[in-house]
Amino acid sequence: MYDVCIVGGGINGVAIAERCGVLGLKTILFEKTKLGSGASSNTSKLAHGGLRYLEQFQFGLVKEALQEREALMKLYPDVCKPLPFVFPVYEGMFEPKIWFGLKLYDFLAGKESILPKSKKISLDQTKVNLPWLDMEEVKAGYVYYDAVMDDYEILQRTATAAKQCLVDIFEHEMVTHYNKKGSTYEVTTNKRAVNAKLIVNVTGAWANKFHKDTIVKPSKGIHIVTDSFCDEYASILRAPQDDRVFFTIPYYGNTIIGTTDTYYDGDLDNVKATYEDVRYILKAFNHFSIRKIDLNDIVYTYAGLRPLANATKSKLFASSMSRDVEVIENDNVMTLVGGKYTTHRSVARKAANLILQRVHSGHQK
Repeated sequence: MYDVCIVGGGINGVAIAERCGVLGLKTILFEKTKLGSGASSNTSKLAHGGLRYLEQFQFGLVKEALQEREALMKLYPDVCKPLPFVFPVYEGMFEPKIWFGLKLYDFLAGKESILPKSKKISLDQTKVNLPWLDMEEVKAGYVYYDAVMDDYEILQRTATAAKQCLVDIFEHEMVTHYNKKGSTYEVTTNKRAVNAKLIVNVTGAWANKFHKDTIVKPSKGIHIVTDSFCDEYASILRAPQDDRVFFTIPYYGNTIIGTTDTYYDGDLDNVKATYEDVRYILKAFNHFSIRKIDLNDIVYTYAGLRPLANATKSKLFASSMSRDVEVIENDNVMTLVGGKYTTHRSVARKAANLILQRVHSGHQK
């Protein structure tokens, strides 16, 4: 008999499993393909606070994410490293707002942050840092810091830590159904059946299939990877098509450019960058660059799905676990929706504590 059965081997599922193991809960995790094969290995490769969330006044989320960014850099210094960003200021932008936002970002990171503070740089230095940038309409430049990470490697190390805590992890096992038996559940996969006191659904964009209710709306984000340039500095820009933030990020000798954000209703197991997606990113980048790139400059593309919480959740009980994660409970089946990669450790701590309460109390929603 397991205390908890976790379904989904993305970063949140694996981190929750590891934390449950630390708390002494007998834990099993099933992943239908390979660990991290979904959104968790198709990120922007950033451990960051989310500068754009300041515009939405989500100060608590940003502060939490910045604290977790620091923790990731200290835990995994070889695969989560400081990354300087150039923020070009263009004609028509209100520069004092940008200055204030960056200083607020520094403040929320705390005095003990290991990263340098943001600063204004000259136009000449802006050009040196981003040689490809068209400077014609740039009136100022700033540098701030976040971190670049190897998302897949961090997930694998978290899984190793979970196994060291005696968590059973099974890849290539899909949960086909579950049945309630008294106060526990029988969970059946394509290979076995196990009993557990509580089920945790952390399947991300696949949550609707598991829960049989529309609780998430998947959003597709794609990135292109080019070897046409690779600078020491990343950049943050806004796409002229829709004013959406996108990044250029140096990564293992190439440059990642992205991301998009479009609702997705296609095959969840066959998510790809379409021609339209790629053209969107190329158009956005080329708008700012004197070095135009085209389809021939792309080494590869990748796509992932972000699970956005649906506005209506039927009659299920829902509570807010943090600013960007919701936990939905229905008769000791718990579903987690949302979350940023950067905050996976914080999410895992909160989720595991809630799981511990439910298991020990036998409480049901």
